[in-house]
Amino acid sequence: MRYIFEASSKKGEIIKGEFDADTRAGVVEYLGKRKLIPVVIEPKVSPQVFSLSKVAFFETVTTLDQIILVRNLGAAVKVGINIKEALEIIVEDAQKPVLKSILQQIKLGIENGQPLWKGFAVFPEHFPPFFIGMIKAAEASGELDKKLDELAQYLTREHSLAKKVQGAFVYPLVLLGASFGVIVFLLNFVIPKIETTFRRSQVELPVFTRIILQLSHAIRYSFVLDVFVLLILIAVFLWSRRTETGKRVGALILFRLPIAKDVVKKVALVRFTRALGSLLDSGISFAESLRLSAESIGNEYYKIAINKTAVEINKGIPFSKGLSAYPELFPKFLVSFVTVGEKTGNLSPILKNFADFYDEEVDYALKNLTTILEPVLLLIMGLVIAFIVLSILMPIYQFVGKFI
Repeated sequence: MRYIFEASSKKGEIIKGEFDADTRAGVVEYLGKRKLIPVVIEPKVSPQVFSLSKVAFFETVTTLDQIILVRNLGAAVKVGINIKEALEIIVEDAQKPVLKSILQQIKLGIENGQPLWKGFAVFPEHFPPFFIGMIKAAEASGELDKKLDELAQYLTREHSLAKKVQGAFVYPLVLLGASFGVIVFLLNFVIPKIETTFRRSQVELPVFTRIILQLSHAIRYSFVLDVFVLLILIAVFLWSRRTETGKRVGALILFRLPIAKDVVKKVALVRFTRALGSLLDSGISFAESLRLSAESIGNEYYKIAINKTAVEINKGIPFSKGLSAYPELFPKFLVSFVTVGEKTGNLSPILKNFADFYDEEVDYALKNLTTILEPVLLLIMGLVIAFIVLSILMPIYQFVGKFI
């Protein structure tokens, strides 16, 4: 039987390949002779065979999954259970097939002498660099249970922050969806019936009405074309979230929106300072902490600025001075905090205090954003619907005017 394998060399390099063997043990033996540590060993499935167990296209490891995993690992280590046995217990309770598969492969790596963090590093699409860096630091510190608790606390706060941001946009999105539905309904079902009446009356249609009629024709021209356009829009949206260029364009748009700019900055600052403070507490070097915290923000502009600041720090420039070069991203308030932290040697707790303070500021900013967005969206959608209704009523008034 042919097996697909991924293995780690002593230098940490991941090597992929295939090997014919009767059992997995044969593959392990083959890799051992080459002084490689197995990470993943799976039977090679023929392209014609479709297995539901292999389909995990829509599955991912969420932040909530990570929180539960880290808390369970920390609790197990705290009572004296080793990592291998802890993973066995967690695998049994795992509900998601994708998570169960990942943990089984990590456990296999540990059985072959691989550190825990390298097991997670094989799955960067499910575990971000920050998560892997914290696990690596936890193992190196010799205080795995304590560091896992700290990681769980960080992930919990990040999850809470993400839920706040998502919750603030629920009502505006529902409002937009409902308004869009009303507009589509009018263009698909109401306008066509009224158009027939307009043609029979032979009334000269206003410009507004002709525009609406053309829009109605375009929407009703082809259902397949409508679906195709919708799929393209969805693809563009997904592209914008996955590629560097797309993320940069998205960040640029948000920075240009007056009502969203304040929230975007405050969320980015909370994530940056909390991540950097946690990483420094874990004993990771300052340069590596900056790199990992830049990755955790999820904002391309801040990522670029932080990476450039890291380069300046390597040249001997103080961290606070590096941040002050980007006043549009890092407020003087933060720079002052960092300056005090550098002078006193307490940068990590000061950064965490700043994150906690700004977390409350995010709450206020989100409430203000929601307060402003609701009437603005209502006004815009009302104007759009009023434009459609007006385009219907104007020809009717003209037609009635002929008989008065």
